[in-house]
Amino acid sequence: MDVITRLAMFIVAVLLALDAFGSERNENLRVDRHSRSHSQWQRADDYHLHFVGGRVDSCDVGWSAWNTLQDGDEVSVDTSRVFKSCDGIRRGDQVISQAHLHKGFLLIPIALLLAAAFGWIEFNRGVDDDRRGGWWFS
Repeated sequence: MDVITRLAMFIVAVLLALDAFGSERNENLRVDRHSRSHSQWQRADDYHLHFVGGRVDSCDVGWSAWNTLQDGDEVSVDTSRVFKSCDGIRRGDQVISQAHLHKGFLLIPIALLLAAAFGWIEFNRGVDDDRRGGWWFS
């Protein structure tokens, strides 16, 4: 694997680690509107809250949080610093939505990316691999 690919994997792993385990940013926002979309793959509705007054435009939430908050409500939104993902929504002392274990699951792709970046996992592609359809079938 060439140096540029390894460097890219290392940078992505560092960004994921900073996003997952870095400090959260807390913003006070106002709920601007609600939206709902239907996912044909999951056969369920996806609920979104849209905000004004900060750097986060919207958050994906569950049905309960979507119904609890009204347009114009002032809320406190916890977000990650790198990718701006919503980690929690509170109104006063009431927790409306909270991320549970999704950050712990990021350890798997972070570990795989770091292992590939340091050469502990090899992705070798030989001349014969083109005949079989690619290196992932070897």
